[in-house]
Amino acid sequence: MANGFVIEPELPAPFPVKRTFWKCPITGLLVPKDSDQNLAWRAKLLQEAENDADFQTDLYTACSKSLLFWVNAFAYTLRIFDADESGKRRQAENAHIPYVTWEIQDRHMLEIEKAIDGGYDLLTDKTRDMGATWDHIAVLHHQWLFRPGRMFLEMSRVEGDVDGADNPRCLFVKHDYINKWLPEWMVPAIERQRMHLVNLDNGSRIDGESSNKAAGSGDRRHAILLDEFAKMENSEKIKAATADVAACRLPNSTPWGAGTAYSKWRMSGQIKVFQLPWYEHPEKGIGRYAKQDSATGKWKIRSPWYDTESEKRSPQEMAQEIDMDHIGSGDTFFEAHIVEEHKRLFGRPPVTARTVDFKKGISSDVIPSMLMRKDRLGLQINSSGPLRIWAPLIDGRLDQSKNYIVGADISKGQGASNSVLSVRCEETGVKVAEWADANIPPYDFARIACAVCLWIGGASHGGRPLLIWEMNGPGWDFGREIMQKYQYPRPYFDVVIGTSVEKTTKRYGWHSNNDKKEVVLGLYRRNLAHGGFINHSIEALDEALLYVRGEDGEIVPSALTQESAAARKTHGDRVIADALSLWGDKNKSRIVQNLPAAPVKSVGGRFVAWKKAKKDMKSGRTFNFSPTR
Repeated sequence: MANGFVIEPELPAPFPVKRTFWKCPITGLLVPKDSDQNLAWRAKLLQEAENDADFQTDLYTACSKSLLFWVNAFAYTLRIFDADESGKRRQAENAHIPYVTWEIQDRHMLEIEKAIDGGYDLLTDKTRDMGATWDHIAVLHHQWLFRPGRMFLEMSRVEGDVDGADNPRCLFVKHDYINKWLPEWMVPAIERQRMHLVNLDNGSRIDGESSNKAAGSGDRRHAILLDEFAKMENSEKIKAATADVAACRLPNSTPWGAGTAYSKWRMSGQIKVFQLPWYEHPEKGIGRYAKQDSATGKWKIRSPWYDTESEKRSPQEMAQEIDMDHIGSGDTFFEAHIVEEHKRLFGRPPVTARTVDFKKGISSDVIPSMLMRKDRLGLQINSSGPLRIWAPLIDGRLDQSKNYIVGADISKGQGASNSVLSVRCEETGVKVAEWADANIPPYDFARIACAVCLWIGGASHGGRPLLIWEMNGPGWDFGREIMQKYQYPRPYFDVVIGTSVEKTTKRYGWHSNNDKKEVVLGLYRRNLAHGGFINHSIEALDEALLYVRGEDGEIVPSALTQESAAARKTHGDRVIADALSLWGDKNKSRIVQNLPAAPVKSVGGRFVAWKKAKKDMKSGRTFNFSPTR
């Protein structure tokens, strides 16, 4: 959340800072910053230059050297709304106004110029109505005017937003608008066609394109503007296709949910980000103040304008259009205020950590008997590692007067997502431990899971925790290892849901589909809200905040909303593991024990042999009643 601070933010006062004049650091020229005074100054400037070729040349040179001087002296912009000091929106008295920049716009434009000249990507994360698109258009237009041989591409969601007759929202209409207000001696010879703007004097050009699958591919540009990138179709493909097209890509958008390519790029740490928050607007930010949210404990910046907007907008609208909240702006599954409150109350670092595995040299063949006999002598336990523990250990283990359930979600183990074990205490409802690693393949993860379960133990059920895992995707490989190679004694068997009697099946593991995921995650969501599940893992709670509904209605992590169904199945994470540890508790009375076969010479073994012989006799087959020696 952009407008959500852990500690109270400092808000320098007064705001906005009144600037009568601005001195250009490049040219040394003074520019009036009051809009009316600036307009009068421009009129005088144009009048003096009208018949003075030398003065025109001096002004042209100053503009070519200083982007901000050119914008503040010659560019105009459209303005539809104003806001008064009480926060009420009103129609702007003058739609056509001189482009007199705010302090944050100065920094923004200079950063865009620096990104183009330096050849790096720059993402602008913005609140609505901060002039971000106009800032990009102004910078690109300045380079189109004054830099020879510049090649730019501008893209938006649909072709009608790139170029359309007299529609001020269109990118190319903004360029036409800027050219319309420039003095004739500054405007070059132009070739203007739909989606094309060419400076015939210096060879620079700007082309447009909509967000089709092949957009930008095979092209070469100095920079690409990706306007309202969060709403573009094929955004992941466009991001990939444009990587080799331009050294500088300029994605610009308000959030549209955490699952978009824009938000994933924004959060990736792989691109420089410039924020344009509403509270830096010289009118919306008047009277701004910080207030702590009672639900989340976080501080939010507010103002009279913000208070007015929050009364008439939904929380999702506020998140999307005002707060630059990539989580709250989407269709999130877990209520953000509940998760944040849970994190505030219970989130904490682990008490200790362990590495738990079978010792090297322990053969897979002997692990079933170790699990059956609860033989822990073959375990290798180190005092640090991926098993994070939030409970005090008693004689080096979890409290053995309690019982435990282990939920597991399995990834491919190729670094893209974690395989996870979540350990929940049955009696207290507290998550006491968590194991997570992204680089363990499912077959090795199964061995580690058996070792961890053997170490966990418990008071009942033969001293073994219930192990429940998602079977889909890599879970099949994990499940076969658990059941056939290691013969884990207490696995979960799937339950049929949606019937009057939810019967346990013979299928081991939890078999997921959209309906079952809705039920299991819904159970977890209710228990987070009502105290039935105490989760200390801050990382796990943060992952819950990123769960959204995809376009097909499936509940998935936001990073997977644009992935295929097959790709989603290969993903593992903490949320599913947590939810399964709770689901296993709810259904533990219907668990079927997977106990090893009784010895052949025992009473149980002879009884099994007798039943088989009786069955074989009915089928006409003969059977040797003597036990194998």
